[in-house]
Order: sequence, then structure tokens, then C-alpha cells
Amino acid sequence: MTLDWTQKKVLDFFREHITHGTLVFRADERHEIVLGDGSDPRATMTVPDWSNTLKMALSPDPGLGEAYMRGGFDVVSGELEDLIRVLRLNFEGGHSTNGFGQFIEKIQALKFQIAQFTSVKAASRRVRHHYDIGNDLYTRFLDPDMQYSCAFWDDGAQTLEEAQNRKMALTTQRLRIDQPDLRVVDIGCGWGGLSRFIRRSTGAEVHGITLSTEQYNWALDRKAELPDNFHSGLDYHLLDYRLFADANGEKYDRVVSVGMFEHVGRPQFKTYFEKVGKLLKAGGRAVIHTIIKPRPEFTSPWIDRYIFPGGYIPAVHEVIEAAENADLKVEASHFHAGLNYARTLVAWRDRFRAISDQLDPEKYDTEFKRMWEFYLAGCINAFDEREGGGGMRVGQFVFTKPGYRFT
Repeated sequence: MTLDWTQKKVLDFFREHITHGTLVFRADERHEIVLGDGSDPRATMTVPDWSNTLKMALSPDPGLGEAYMRGGFDVVSGELEDLIRVLRLNFEGGHSTNGFGQFIEKIQALKFQIAQFTSVKAASRRVRHHYDIGNDLYTRFLDPDMQYSCAFWDDGAQTLEEAQNRKMALTTQRLRIDQPDLRVVDIGCGWGGLSRFIRRSTGAEVHGITLSTEQYNWALDRKAELPDNFHSGLDYHLLDYRLFADANGEKYDRVVSVGMFEHVGRPQFKTYFEKVGKLLKAGGRAVIHTIIKPRPEFTSPWIDRYIFPGGYIPAVHEVIEAAENADLKVEASHFHAGLNYARTLVAWRDRFRAISDQLDPEKYDTEFKRMWEFYLAGCINAFDEREGGGGMRVGQFVFTKPGYRFT
């Protein structure tokens, strides 16, 4: 096997740094170079060219994802999340100690903080970036209820549909819709699956709000397919949650929000909960479902640039402190193991792979498909609680507004 100068430099770089787990470079069909200690995690990749390796080394995030989505290397054994886990295991945990490196980190921190401020106009633009790319994509890999959040597999569910139904049922149970005249608002209702579920299963009046035109139109179409007796108590609004709350103060007995809090942005946490409190009647109840990190840290630059602009995953205390600062009371916190979301993401990826060739190549080209693969793999790793994983979980927080509901 003959390697050119750049390939040798690539291998020297990784040989120096990969000491845990196993990274295998496949130079060609007959030659492989094994690095690491031979243990798990294990992944095999093609040898990237020097320019891609340099990007990955100087700025792993977003460098690794950008190199992959643009065809800079391939994973030929194992899954992409296995490669990510090997690299995180060996490269994470250190910070720049020289003055210039610390300066760059401070600039990045400042840019992140500035980008986290989300005006009403910016919120709409950022939501459209991800959710308006086409229902022809989402309908092909989500379940029929179009649930684009963590499914709950931890009660023995065997299919994605069963696990998503379990999530909606448990969320509804935690809302405690115990009277038929209650009014519910679903903040960030997506394609309307949960709001339809609540309307069908409890008889409550439900309003869903979203900033995605594609989601809004889909929800209206599905509403039209329901029996007539459900129509009058189910409605959807294409509006920012802040504007909706200002126009609908104390009109709702329950607030539910699943998978939307991650888009709020850290500077808006208190505002978000103030608007939740404004929507609720005295004695009202809210269930907020969100991904949670083990500790506060910046959003992945690659995720921020290509997938969810302006997003931020909170730590537990950030959620609770923001709600309490907005004068809501914490009634309960329920946590679901990261394995639930990892399994959900694997199911989505399997379905995406199965239909990938059917997608319109003008809308979803090769770079998009590779970007989507990296997005799903990175998220699978984020919910891996083993060493080299992100250790994220899902939390459902129950808050109440002080006061009493008089009937």
C-alpha cells in the first residue's frame, strides 16, 4: 500500500490522538490501518483528504459535519454515530490554553449569545428554515400523526407508532384534563397530532399555534378529515406564541408544549414562561416537554448553522429557574432516559434511508441527504448515555399558575 504525503499526515494526526476505542482507516479495498486500543466503540472510515482533515482538526464542530455532507469521507463499517462517539471520546474535554485560542473561544461565545436573541421576525424565519423544507420529506419518515419529538418506548412499545401514541397519552394524562369544559392551547403544535389526540380523547377545546406554514396547512387539512363533532373545538393559528399570549390572556385552563422549548433561545426563557402564565387562568396547569442537557453549554455550531438556527437545549435548573422567575410553581418533573430518543431517531433514520431515493433530487440533493444523515447520527450520539455520548435526556415539567379555578 502506497500513501501520498497528505494521507500519511492524516494518519499521523489521528494516530497521535486516537487512544481509546477503535478507529479503522480503509485506504482501499485491501488495506486498513487500525488505530486505538481495540475496544469499543469502533468505526471504519475512508481516509479523508488533507483539507478535510485540517477542517476537522481545527474546528471539529462544524468541520466534521461539513466534511461529511460534502463527501469528504465515508463510514464503511459501523454507523456514523459510532464514528462520532470514537472522536468525542478522544477529542472532547479540552479547551484552548494559549492566548489566541482563548480569544477565539470568547468570540465564539459572544456570537452565540448574540444569536440567541430571538425576535418575533427572527423566530418565524428560523422555524421556516427547518420545518418548511417540505411535507413530502416529513410524511415519509414520521409516523402518521407526524410526531417529530421523542417517542416513549419504555413501557414495552414495539413500533414507532405505538411509542408515539404512548407519548401523547402520557402527556395528556399529565395535563389532567378532568372536566369536559377545559380549554387547552398547544404551543408549537407542529402538524397538529397532539392537539387532535387531546381533542379526540378528552373532548376538551384545543387550539394549536405554530410558525410553520407547512405545518399549519397540514394541520388544517387533517382537521377537515375529522368527524364534524370535533371541528368546533379544534383550531389552529399561524402566530408567534408571544403575540398569541398577548391577545388571549387567561383564556386557557391548560398549556402544553412538546419539543418547542428548544427553539426559544436562552435569553427568552423567562419571557416564554411569562407568556405561558399569561395564557393560563388562575389554577391552570402546563406540561412542558423538552430535551435536557446534563449541564449548560453552547449549541453545536453545525446544528445551529444547518439544522436549528437559534436553538438551545437547556439544563434542568435553567428550565425550573426560568419558570419560577415567571411566578409559576413546579408541581412535578418527569424524566425519560435518552435511549427513548436514540431509538426514535434510529427509527426515523431507517425510514429516511428507505425512501431517500424517492425524494425529489431538485429539492433534496446528495449534500442534503448526507446532511440529514449526519444530523440524525449526531442526535443519536447526543442521547447516548455511555462514555463518548452526549448524555441528553427528555424532561416533562409540570407547572401550575397560583390561584383557584371557580366553576
